[in-house]
Amino acid sequence: MDAARPPRRDRRPRRGTDDTVVNARLVRAGFAVVLPAIVVFLFSVSTTGTLPRSPLEPVFDVRTAASFATTLSTEFPTRTPGTAEAAGAALWYRETISALGLRTEEDVWTEDLAELGRVELRNVVTVVPGKSEKTIVVVAHRDNSQRGRGDDNASGTAALLELARAFAPQENAPDLLPERTLVFLSTDAGAFGGAGAERFAAQSPLADEATAVVVLDGIDGRGRPEIAIAGDVPASPARALVRTAAARVEEQTGITPALPEVWVQLNDLGIPFAEKEQGRFLAHGLAAVTLTSPRTEPVPPATAVVGTRRLGQLGRATESLVGSLEASLGEPFRTPDSLFFSDRAASGWAVRLFLIVTLVPFALASVDLLVRTARRGVPFRPALRSQRTRLLIWLFGGVVLWVGTKLGALPSGAPLPLAPDSTVIDDHPFASLFLLGLMFALGWLVGRRRLVPRHRPTAEARLAGFAVALALLGAVALVLAATRPYALCFCLPSLYAWLWMPLQGAPWKRLGLFLAGLAGPLLGLVVLAREIAIPLLEAPLYVIGLATVGYVPLGAVLLAAFWLAAAAQMAALAFGRYAPYADGVEPPPAGLLRQSIGRLLRVVARPSRA
Repeated sequence: MDAARPPRRDRRPRRGTDDTVVNARLVRAGFAVVLPAIVVFLFSVSTTGTLPRSPLEPVFDVRTAASFATTLSTEFPTRTPGTAEAAGAALWYRETISALGLRTEEDVWTEDLAELGRVELRNVVTVVPGKSEKTIVVVAHRDNSQRGRGDDNASGTAALLELARAFAPQENAPDLLPERTLVFLSTDAGAFGGAGAERFAAQSPLADEATAVVVLDGIDGRGRPEIAIAGDVPASPARALVRTAAARVEEQTGITPALPEVWVQLNDLGIPFAEKEQGRFLAHGLAAVTLTSPRTEPVPPATAVVGTRRLGQLGRATESLVGSLEASLGEPFRTPDSLFFSDRAASGWAVRLFLIVTLVPFALASVDLLVRTARRGVPFRPALRSQRTRLLIWLFGGVVLWVGTKLGALPSGAPLPLAPDSTVIDDHPFASLFLLGLMFALGWLVGRRRLVPRHRPTAEARLAGFAVALALLGAVALVLAATRPYALCFCLPSLYAWLWMPLQGAPWKRLGLFLAGLAGPLLGLVVLAREIAIPLLEAPLYVIGLATVGYVPLGAVLLAAFWLAAAAQMAALAFGRYAPYADGVEPPPAGLLRQSIGRLLRVVARPSRA
């Protein structure tokens, strides 16, 4: 008689058990719909032609422009909006351009700016009438930040004056009449979020007729010329505008200008962020690019140095670009979302389609998990209460930020980007931030009382917590797919890393998968810190500042709170600290909040004694 066979230990775990909770076959089948989206994306990548070059050679005089820049940066070294020097710089600009024989108008208004409060701002507008009412707008901000150098965009303002001088009335020659109306716009508060650009784009009738906008910002540095294309909304300047600008810059400098890397573009489209002024125009549907050339050499803050070589090159490139735009008699450039590569671009709809389709495998697997878990009779209510508590903790964090804004610990003002040298970054109000952190910590301790594991939870309880967290992640992803598909770049790593996080097994596996799921937000912070040149550890504080001033919309903040709540539940599972609400007791006893309300009601209802 044969001996009994020992049980096999290498048998693959059955789907739906605590070791294998995800149907891998279903996930692989879901990726079948992703492949066609990849093909569509590849076919959407194409080259774009450039507008023809104007037959007239640029007449940009670099010596005159350098003289303008030196005068502005030395006579008005600190042009912080709202100060006497800022008003003096605006008066100097008006007098200088009026001396050329060009008429100007000044738009004066007050704006509540982060860190500065309510200040008086001035835009100076010069219009050169053309044969068409359609306009080409050339922009440069005139101000600088409190910590900026005196020559901070003095080069852009000087180039604006020199470009306008080419269209000034001549005594012994007929006036030049361009094909399109030219607008030379000197804005205020460009170093404080671009309030002047926002004012012009939102209220000026000249903006309604704009064909394209060219922004000049720091064009005298020795670094590689750059073209900024990010917007305050998921939009990009027209491909032809970007390629023509790149071609004109390369003709004058012999260097192909740099565009943002692909992951930077995805980051700026996912959570729209534009430090420079082209972002304000793109938000209003105006195709705009910014030409800039960063400084590579260290310059003391009190020093005003103008790089004449690059100033002349980019000044001539801008004049040539305006000539190409002027000769183009088509309709105004549009602002479709696009993804730019070195010499090609992909259509935004194809990128969005690919990101949305990548949700299909996760959706199939998570729905299958929920159905199978429900069939097993696993109780979901304790897990839902745990997830709800974690969500309330993060929403309480949002209330703490609101309180911090009202108390002045965090910036408030117009919904514009903060300056990279914002006081919330550089000065660190430690005392106020400590108090806000203490408030949040107390709220977390109160909410955590019902989430502390007093007994080892059952496998079914942990499975329910896992399924509920995945369901919340899926809900966040669906909302993003419907409202801001590019933001899925931050969410997708967490979906697929945490989908495979085992409930049992080696702790290092759970920890590794959990950390991999944080890659999306962490990469976003890295890109942001690099983009505005701040330390990585200060990037979260900068993002909080963008939220408190309203530049990051409330809807995005709420979605972030929901994602953080799901991440907190996944972290508890990964570190073995998960427990169902109140250890799964049904019905759960009253918590601290309900107990306090009950005591208050009993005191109020108690009859008064004589």
